[in-house]
Formats: sequence, C-alpha cells, structure tokens
Amino acid sequence: MRYWGRVPDNPWPHGMTIRVDDTPHHLTVLLFIRHAWKIAADADVPRLEPLPDVGTSRLPDSATQAEWEARWRRAWGRAWDWYSVEEPDPAIHPTPGYIREVSQPGHALDPLIPPFWQADHGWEGIDAGAYTAWEMASGPQAYARPRRNAAESPEPQSLPALIAAWENGLDTVIVLPYQGYFARGITARHLAVSAATRNEQAAYSRALHSFVQE
Repeated sequence: MRYWGRVPDNPWPHGMTIRVDDTPHHLTVLLFIRHAWKIAADADVPRLEPLPDVGTSRLPDSATQAEWEARWRRAWGRAWDWYSVEEPDPAIHPTPGYIREVSQPGHALDPLIPPFWQADHGWEGIDAGAYTAWEMASGPQAYARPRRNAAESPEPQSLPALIAAWENGLDTVIVLPYQGYFARGITARHLAVSAATRNEQAAYSRALHSFVQE
C-alpha cells in the first residue's frame, strides 16, 4: 500500500510517499512457525494477536529441535537484515524467472525479493491452510474501523506525526500482528508497528514521534 499524494481536507505535503507493508509475508510465516513449533521462546518477539490456530503444524522430525531453532533464528535475522539492503536498481523487474533465481536456497539477500523460509525449507511442518487463515485474520482488517473515505485511514488521521517522521527519513511502515502497543525503528527509513498501534490514532502518533526521536 502506498500513499502518493494529498488526501482531501488534509495538508498532505507534495512529494511525500509512504509505503505501508501490512502483509509482510516473510515475517509472518516465521512468527507462525515459532508459535506452532514452540521454538525460540527467548527471542525478542511480542505476544501475537490473534494467536494462531496452528492446525496440523508440528516440529518436523527431519532435524533436531536445536537445529530447527538455529535455522529459525538465522531466518529471523535475515528477514530483518533485508530492510537494510541497498535500494533496488529501477531497471530490474521481478519477472517470474528473476523471482525463481533469487528464491533458490542459500541465495544472497536481494533488494527486490525478501528472503522466504519456504525457499530454504519448504512447507515441512507447516499447515499452509492454518497459516493462511491466521494471516488473513491478523491482516490489515483485523483492527480496522469502518471508514467512509481515505481521510479516515490511519495515515491521514496521524498526519502531523507522519509528516515529521517522513521529514526525518521514514518511507516505510511495517505492520505486524503483535498484541497491544508496539513501535520499533528498524532502519533510518523503516518503522515496525503492531496492527493495534496503527489503527489507534494516539498510539500511531506516539509511534511516529518515537521514530523522530531515535
């Protein structure tokens, strides 16, 4: 989702573009795996909301729990490191062939395509239907209130704080299915928030102000 220009009745600055990634699949699948397999309990991950129904998901017996935990931790780190990769070449387009190439196991981080767990490990131990159902239930509509027009979306509602954050370098907001208030600057351009935070005006403004102050 991108906001390109002015919203009626809001002083939207000319040229301000904010990307809202409200379905970061490469992160949500790792959150689902951690919960379903009961691994990496000490990882710095807030409680999920809603909690997933994991279906038939279970820790695979093709490796030890310690090995799966090590693989998960590496994937979790790479998933966040991806946001620090240099900006993509605008001349490169993600054709099907390009996507297949960069999705090969062990491929280096690519600026266009985030690293997906499935590229290295497939769907072993993951109930794909349960994951999809949870992701839909925890997506952008999870906390959203009915809106009559674009001006009632979270970004226009917190526009002064958003402008300040944009002027401080923000260009992307990453929305995660975490419980309650959550806000964390990931890079000089990226802010991660919970869905609950984004959909409550005071909380979202607080999160955007925190980005400015970092």
